[in-house]
Amino acid sequence: MGIRATAAAGVLAVAVLPAQAQAQSGDERAIRELIAQYDRAERVARTDDAIVWTGDQKEPTVGARRGEPLPLDRRPSSAQRPGASAERVPGGRRRVTTPVRIDIAQSGDLAFEFSYSELRFELKDGTQETVLPASVMRVWKKEGGQWKIAAMFARPHDDEPAAPAAK
Repeated sequence: MGIRATAAAGVLAVAVLPAQAQAQSGDERAIRELIAQYDRAERVARTDDAIVWTGDQKEPTVGARRGEPLPLDRRPSSAQRPGASAERVPGGRRRVTTPVRIDIAQSGDLAFEFSYSELRFELKDGTQETVLPASVMRVWKKEGGQWKIAAMFARPHDDEPAAPAAK
């Protein structure tokens, strides 16, 4: 291959790669916006057969079959931190998700996301209480040009250190 042909191939590769990266970054931006919607307690579309399991349920929700909720006193999301003295402001609950990794399949119709998440509550004394740090794994599926949650598992982090392994 001559110098001109090699240079032309290089220019073509440089022109094509950003176009592919832009398409993926557009999908990533769309998924990040859906994560933000979820944090704002706005509806985020799910596939008809989505599997969702959070710490507030005894078992996963699968499609239209709803998982059985835990009693309020056993739900991690309603627990107040030990030693918290101020009362929570009604409607002052907010979720904050920090995506760590979003990978989009080359096919462009599937993606997975791993994030850290926590709930924050505004307190009547003007402070903020942070509870329920968790890890979240979501599988996203693109249907009809729209990203939807196909599976989501949220696992609260343990507050206590793990016991040492038995020898």
